Amino acid sequence: MEDQSLKLVTEQETWLRANGLPLVVPPRRRLVGLITRTVPLLLTFAFFAASLLIADAAIAAEQTIDLDQLQSHPTVVRAMLTALAIALLAIPLGLGYARIQRRFPVRVRVVVGLIIIFLWVAGLSIASSIIPTTGDLHLNLAERLGLLVLTAAISFIEVDRILIWAGHRSLRELAAAIPAVARILPLLLLTVLLVFFTNELWQLAATMSKGQMVALCIFLIVMLVVIIVPAIIDMLDEEDTDDDNNDQLLEATPFHGVAPSRSKFSIGEWINLVVVSAAVQLVQAAIFIAATFGIFAVFGKIALNPKLIQTWTGTSPKALHWLGINLPMDAAMFRVCLILALFSGISFAASTLSDNMYRSLFLGRIADEMRRNIAARHRYRSTLRSCGKLPNRWSDIVA
Repeated sequence: MEDQSLKLVTEQETWLRANGLPLVVPPRRRLVGLITRTVPLLLTFAFFAASLLIADAAIAAEQTIDLDQLQSHPTVVRAMLTALAIALLAIPLGLGYARIQRRFPVRVRVVVGLIIIFLWVAGLSIASSIIPTTGDLHLNLAERLGLLVLTAAISFIEVDRILIWAGHRSLRELAAAIPAVARILPLLLLTVLLVFFTNELWQLAATMSKGQMVALCIFLIVMLVVIIVPAIIDMLDEEDTDDDNNDQLLEATPFHGVAPSRSKFSIGEWINLVVVSAAVQLVQAAIFIAATFGIFAVFGKIALNPKLIQTWTGTSPKALHWLGINLPMDAAMFRVCLILALFSGISFAASTLSDNMYRSLFLGRIADEMRRNIAARHRYRSTLRSCGKLPNRWSDIVA
C-alpha cells in the first residue's frame, strides 16, 4: 500500500514539475536528487563560459571591424563560429549528461561532479590567465563562485524545470498567439506610427547615454510586469470551490479521481502559480514587442535616409555597434524602434485588461490553465496527507 502511495506521489510530482509547478512540491521532497540536478546545470554554464572566453579572446585579437569586412578577418570568424558552436552545444550536453548520469553509481556521480566543479572554478581561471582577453565578456573567479552558489539554489528551487516548461509553453503560445497578434497589430501600430516621425524622440534616442537607455528599457519592462502581474493575482482565488468536483479539468492526469484537500497556499506555491501564468502573458507581450520592433525597423530602413536622420537627431548617423561589429542599422533608429516597441507592449498589456476582445484572445487560455493548476495542487495535497510523512534520507540528495 505504501509503495502504491509513493508511486502516485511520484507521478503527481512529475506532472507538477513538467507543468512548471515545482514549488508546489514541499522543500523536503525537492531535496531528493539535488546534486544530480545541480551538476548538469553547472556543466551547461561551463560551456557557455568557455564560449564567452573564446569570443572575448577573438575580440581582443583584432580592432573594431565593420560587418561587411568580416571576410578579411578569418581568424575572428573562426573563433566566433567556434564560440557559437560551443554555446549551442551547452544546453544539449547538459541535458544529455542529466539523462546519462542516472545510470551511474553514486560514487561515480560524486567524482564527476567534483571534476566539473574543479574545471568551473580553477580550469577557466587557468585558461583566462593564458589567453589574452579584453575582460569584457568572460567570467572572473568571483562571478563563477557566485554562479556556483546560484546553481545550487536554482536546482533546489528547480528554476530549470520552470524554464524548460516555459520553453515548451512559449512554442505552443507562438502558434496560438501569432494569429491573434496579427489581428490587433495594425490597430495598435496606428497609435504610435506618428510618434515615429517626432523629432524630439529621435533627439532623445541620439543623446541618451548607454546607461540611460538601459535604465529606460528596464523601467518600461518593469511597467509591463506591473500591469500583468496584478491581473494574474486576481485569477488566483483560494476561496473558489467550483472546480473541487470537476474532474474534467484533470482528465488523463495522475490527479484524476483524487478528492481535493483545500489549504492555504504557501508563499512558494503562490509565487509559482503566479509566475507560470504571468510567464504566458509575458510571452504574448514579447511576441507583440518583437513584431512591432521588426515592422518599425523595416519601415525605417526603407523610408528614412542618413540626411533625414541627421536632421532629426542633430548628429551624424552612426552604425549600431555590438561585440566589436558595426551592424547595418543606424544606432538612433535602433533605439527609437526599441522604445516604441516597448511602449506598444505596455499598451497591449493594458488593453488585455480593459478590452473584452483582447481578453478573449489572450487571457482565456491563461485563466483555464490557472484553474487546472490550482485543482492539481489541491489534489496533490490530498495525496500527501493520505500518505503521511514520506521517508527521506539525506543520501537522497545524491540519488
